[in-house]
Amino acid sequence: MNSLEQDLEPKRRHVSSACDACRARKVKCLVTDGAVNCFTCTELNIACTYVRPRKRRGPKNRYVQDLQSNTHDLNTPLRISPSLQDDPNSPENLATSLDAVAPRAIVKQILDDWFELIHPVAPIFHRGQFIERLSCRESVIDASFLVLVASVCAATVAGLERRRSLYGSVSVQHCLLVAERLGFWTYTHNFSLERCQAAYNFATATWHEHGMDSAVTHRLAADAIAGVKFLLYYQLDGMPFMDAQLLKRLYWLLFAGQCTADMLGRPMALLHSPHEQVQSLIPLDISDDELLRGVASGTPASITPSKLPRSYVPGLNFLSQLFTVWHSSRATPKTISNLQDHINRTQHVLDSLPPELTWKGHPSSPQSQPDEGDFGTDVQTVNLKVTQLHIRSNLLEQINSLARSQGLAITRAIITEERHRVVDELLDILYHMPHEVFDANGYSVVPKIRDIGSTLLDEAQIGEYSATVSLDRLLAKLENLDVRSQVEMHLDEVSQTSPQT
Repeated sequence: MNSLEQDLEPKRRHVSSACDACRARKVKCLVTDGAVNCFTCTELNIACTYVRPRKRRGPKNRYVQDLQSNTHDLNTPLRISPSLQDDPNSPENLATSLDAVAPRAIVKQILDDWFELIHPVAPIFHRGQFIERLSCRESVIDASFLVLVASVCAATVAGLERRRSLYGSVSVQHCLLVAERLGFWTYTHNFSLERCQAAYNFATATWHEHGMDSAVTHRLAADAIAGVKFLLYYQLDGMPFMDAQLLKRLYWLLFAGQCTADMLGRPMALLHSPHEQVQSLIPLDISDDELLRGVASGTPASITPSKLPRSYVPGLNFLSQLFTVWHSSRATPKTISNLQDHINRTQHVLDSLPPELTWKGHPSSPQSQPDEGDFGTDVQTVNLKVTQLHIRSNLLEQINSLARSQGLAITRAIITEERHRVVDELLDILYHMPHEVFDANGYSVVPKIRDIGSTLLDEAQIGEYSATVSLDRLLAKLENLDVRSQVEMHLDEVSQTSPQT
């Protein structure tokens, strides 16, 4: 278009008050000089009117009251403080709030299973205090505590696949949705122990459900790690005794999870450097009674040790020692002597275990002696032994790779013998511990077992008989333990046999 045409074209101007049609369509209202109708109405061949009443700007009368009465979503059954208008102690609000997670009977079943089966490897709660809070009217309408309950439900449902029929319709996705409605993803909240515990539980649940490569798992784990580090370095000194101890336990559980991810080739979020002094972060080996009273005192004369609730902190501390050895191996020069030294150090940790946490081999073996352990210590025993074997296997493969790359005189027979020794010890515990003990350890034990077994693949592929036999036995046990794969296979079969629409 030349300058003459531009000069002759009518000018359009933006009017300050849009017509009804432009306001409804939320577009600019442009009027040509001298025209009655706006450009849009002219193009659409409709009447250009200004008769619709304009909405009043600014807050309405009784704005605060109207806002409070319309705060929560009518499609959501949650009625959580502080937005509750009526009496928070009424039975109706109590039921409605807790039922947002699950019916009370199912919540009780899930929590019983958590403390009986999962708590030994994740002792991040005081059972008595947690159950007492659940029965308290004020707590069960508190959003933060309800998020925590939802996270425990999610972790339990995901970790105990064989018991899902007892949990009704509760699922990890449902629990995450409840947490989202309660503001869990709102980052305006300050870090708190409850939030960190909830993030850890949800990260564990999504790890079980979707694997360690899930973006949600990474986000939740990172949230828990950031919160724990913040609380440890900025607020630990001012925290109540119980909270400080539970925070330290959570710290080492997160450390174990990150080291496991590193061993399986995933990125690791740094909790502390290998040379950082973290002795002060080791939790105390104290009973729940001492944890509640806030002191680490001796056993009262009126209470015999057999009557005290068992502490599962020793197992956690030994697990932390194993992963500290692994972490140290990543910071030292990678030489065969250093790697072998770290293998020896993992064995030293196992040799230091108390009788109730020591794997003694087949029940009929001379080393197998009765001890004072229980189901919880059996769960920890499996966790400790499988973890030590996984670290040992990983370091052994590093030695093998290093020797081959440098042309060092380490015979293939030595590496093969050590591989088979690791796998034999793994098969020993796999075939002589009930599957319930492995189930209580959660899905995280399965990748460790699979990773150890993968070291025999090369030998099995060239037809080495003993490797093939061991691998077959390992795979048979994995098929039984990996309930998640069984569920996925069942769903695939159902989808294939269902009628096509």
